[in-house]
Amino acid sequence: MNKIISISAVTALAAGMAFATIQPTRVGPVSTYGALQADKTSAGFGRIYGSVNGVADGKEVQLKGMSLGWSLYWPNNSSFYGHSYIDSLVGARNPELIRSAMGVVATWGHGNYKTRPDYYSAQMDSVVQAAIENDIYVLIDFHSEGGYYYNLHPNGTPKYKFNDSQVSFSAADAAEFFGVMAKRYGKYPHVIFEIYNEPVSETWDELKAYADTVITEIRKYSTNLVVVGTPMWSSSTGDPVDNPVLDDNVAYTYHYYGNQHSVNADAHGGTNLSLNHAAGVRKSIAAGLSVFITEWGFTDSLTGTGTKERTDDFLAFADSNKLSMAKWNVDHPYSNGSVTDNYEDTYYLRAKNSLTYTKNLNWETTISDALPIAPIVTKSSAVEGVWSFTMDKDKTDSKGNTGSSTDETSSSADGAEMTSIILDQGASEYAPYVRAVYTYSSDISKCRMISYKYKGANHQFILAYDWNTTESVWGEGAWDFPYVEMPYSPEWTTAYIDWRWLKNSGWQTTLPTDSVDFSVATALEFNVERVAYDPSLYLKDLTCAEEGENLPAGIRKASNILSIVQLNVYRKTISASGLKVGERYVLTNMKGETIASGIVKNSSQSLVVANGGRYMLKVGNTVYPLSIR
Repeated sequence: MNKIISISAVTALAAGMAFATIQPTRVGPVSTYGALQADKTSAGFGRIYGSVNGVADGKEVQLKGMSLGWSLYWPNNSSFYGHSYIDSLVGARNPELIRSAMGVVATWGHGNYKTRPDYYSAQMDSVVQAAIENDIYVLIDFHSEGGYYYNLHPNGTPKYKFNDSQVSFSAADAAEFFGVMAKRYGKYPHVIFEIYNEPVSETWDELKAYADTVITEIRKYSTNLVVVGTPMWSSSTGDPVDNPVLDDNVAYTYHYYGNQHSVNADAHGGTNLSLNHAAGVRKSIAAGLSVFITEWGFTDSLTGTGTKERTDDFLAFADSNKLSMAKWNVDHPYSNGSVTDNYEDTYYLRAKNSLTYTKNLNWETTISDALPIAPIVTKSSAVEGVWSFTMDKDKTDSKGNTGSSTDETSSSADGAEMTSIILDQGASEYAPYVRAVYTYSSDISKCRMISYKYKGANHQFILAYDWNTTESVWGEGAWDFPYVEMPYSPEWTTAYIDWRWLKNSGWQTTLPTDSVDFSVATALEFNVERVAYDPSLYLKDLTCAEEGENLPAGIRKASNILSIVQLNVYRKTISASGLKVGERYVLTNMKGETIASGIVKNSSQSLVVANGGRYMLKVGNTVYPLSIR
């Protein structure tokens, strides 16, 4: 099955049809229970219900699902923010809920939502749309640990230290994001809005004011469930009791970790624990407020004294109170036989045959929406060029050491593949990698998007710059190239790359960081680095999308296009005419070794090579692949 990765990866239907833009591929919990609704039992205890059966004792809805990790953490978390992977996860482990944890302001990733909103919103789109197709619930999570505090208290001293302390976000930032998400997806019963993952040092009154601002924007478009974070890493769940959010469909967040907390007074032999950690949950439930456990887990793989027993108590507590929850976090493709995975599959996630889902809600025929759809390309062209391969063995570090990665490679006019990938850093100080390089001869500056098909390993899509040209233009040879992370895909996926997504790592401070420059670029690279979640990567059909619907407006700088250059090869002599005097030329073989270089002195010039083979002639900023027999 082919999947699409783009700003919005769904299929267009004919205008005017009363059907949802996204169609289900299976019957799941959403068609069974409907949109979630916070309410209380006849005895006054807070619970969550579904629109299919309404608010009735015995009809409470409890979901068990998984949380993806930080969307900005590459490759261990962001590799799983792909439509194809969500399909596979649902098929393999049957989560009823997926949580998409979009990193808002954390500074330790490749940007964040505040600095790269287009890219991280596109990640969110992929997960939300995959969840809807699979008929499971999805938490749209504004994921930050404490990042709102300094917006309120720029010079304050927080009571507790927290991760997101360098950059803050405002209630207006969150309202803007959730307004877009609610307008886009708020009609779908699958969607739950988690408006702030883990407040830390903010007071409840401050968080309530924040929630009021964000929920006001959401309610313009959607009545779906909103989950509101609570103080102290979303553990002070009882704080809202005396001053709850005045909205008809709100639940409050609770987070739990078995190696740090106990829901009761029993430490099970552990030390330095927070006992009776769920007291606030009990307080809110008793007051008629609904609670949602958007994150729980353990960070010691159940090896700590009493961790398993405390986790058992927690799950029993959640089941007895019908609390929905998402386990933190997905950081590998499938169950791998580890203690953690075995525990999740045995004691937590529902077995595929343990529940029968029923088509009680035909949401796909009652929703009429106009979601942004996948790019409709009306004019495109193949990106011409030649493939080559490189790896960490080909580059020495400051001590002369190389990596020890291995793979098997092949290429043709149709594409390229790297198989049997084994990443091994060896003695090198650099991260291990294998890389497919496509040195193009087309003018890609005319491409409003680049599309390609791939299957297999998570990788970085890189726009590679020429060292000599950047040294001439910027005064420093570039090695920190702009790139974007692409998720692991067990099925063939069509990726549409928006140039605005690409950003370098900022290691070379004299280089542009937030834009791409085609005038110094020579190749597209597909880099499998650090961790490969599949031992193969298959690539094909590199295409330049020039015109169409739902395409971005364009990009910063155009390539410097030469006058038409005529190339003729006779035996081992390359004759070029139509050259521009004064431009630099470089002839290299496919190992990247320079055969000849210099400055064009006449409009016609000849070069002689010693051996047959494949060569690349670069004149100015245009590259010409050559094959000499």
